[in-house]
Amino acid sequence: MGKLRFTDTWLLAVTDPGEYSDRIESCLKVRVAKTGSKTFSAVRKLGGKTVRVRIGAYPEIGLREARVRAGEFRQMRALARTPAARAEELADAVSASAANFFEDYVADMKSRGVASAGRVRGVLIDGKYALLPFLVARHGGMPRAGDVTIQDLQAWMAESYARSPGYAAHLRSYIVTAWKWAVKNRYDFRGSARDYGIASNIAEQLPTVPRGKPGDRFLSNDELRKLWDALDENHPTHRVLKLMIAMGGLRVTEVATSLADNWRDGWLNLPETKNGKSHRLPITATAAPLVKRCLERAHPHSTYLLSNPRNPDEPLTIAAISRAAKRLNKKLEFAEWNPRDLRRTMKTHLIDAGIDERWLDVWHNHGQTASVARKHYIRAEYADLKRDVAEAIDSWLAPVLLGDRKGHLKTDHLQTSVDQK
Repeated sequence: MGKLRFTDTWLLAVTDPGEYSDRIESCLKVRVAKTGSKTFSAVRKLGGKTVRVRIGAYPEIGLREARVRAGEFRQMRALARTPAARAEELADAVSASAANFFEDYVADMKSRGVASAGRVRGVLIDGKYALLPFLVARHGGMPRAGDVTIQDLQAWMAESYARSPGYAAHLRSYIVTAWKWAVKNRYDFRGSARDYGIASNIAEQLPTVPRGKPGDRFLSNDELRKLWDALDENHPTHRVLKLMIAMGGLRVTEVATSLADNWRDGWLNLPETKNGKSHRLPITATAAPLVKRCLERAHPHSTYLLSNPRNPDEPLTIAAISRAAKRLNKKLEFAEWNPRDLRRTMKTHLIDAGIDERWLDVWHNHGQTASVARKHYIRAEYADLKRDVAEAIDSWLAPVLLGDRKGHLKTDHLQTSVDQK
């Protein structure tokens, strides 16, 4: 059969048995069985012999990952003497490559519903200053994961630090966690061990970077109303900002990387958040119609509520949302702000309106303070408390978004009610 340009749409639809070749990555093939199962392989000539390396089944192995692995196989030089030994050696090399390590790590994060999986993918694999292309350029080709040195990471961090000292702290955290995952996988005794050739967490040797002090910018009621009116739901990035406001100040990553299934039955269910814990919130009345429209417009082949328009398999990037905020800032002629300031904006105004800060900490999933608040309530009462906070957010937002300069709360029982417990 001739070569085709593989796409996820085509891969999901194809049923005719046979083997197909990809026009984008010359080594990549997919075999469609009579049962309908689809398996990726990488095929090339070596020493006059055709060598085939199985990559894995689709969709467990995504198209992008399959192309990466096939490209590595195409570029690697064979060192073994016999075709059989050479094929085995190359298969091992593909499996243990830095690209495979990063792809597997991000896939594992996504399978666990980790909100930051898309952001980590950008940092490690395909962002503008991602670690993987840096390593490829530095090594003159795709390195094995175990061949990446502390000097490699140090050089990448040095460039990152020169661009943004504040963000470097986050980057160090991401790579320390990735290497920790690889070490843990190597020594997993439960039968699921995978060896990437990484015996220790070399990233921990990198010095910690002091994090910048939190900002103090928050939008006034008038700015918030003007921003709300300027947000165009035809733009996915604008929908993120709108949901952040309507849900009382969610983190930008909690919205941008959430799955469509996280927003069901009137609740937002986040399996894992910034503090490592799950978080469950009732969807506010302000957010409900917006969530409904987002679900109706969600990409049919994407699991995300708001997928990346360029690649539905990925969420919107934080960088894209930040750029949208900058464009809005220029249009509205506001003092500088960024998406994270919306969280502070909502909390500041709601506290000023009379909601006990401890209950907002519960809503915003702020670790220690929320833990103290939780002690006052059993689970059923705790859910009722969140519903009360949701109602308070709605009653404050409604007049503000309609132009009233002051929001008004209807839920008076939330005002410092903790003192009565």
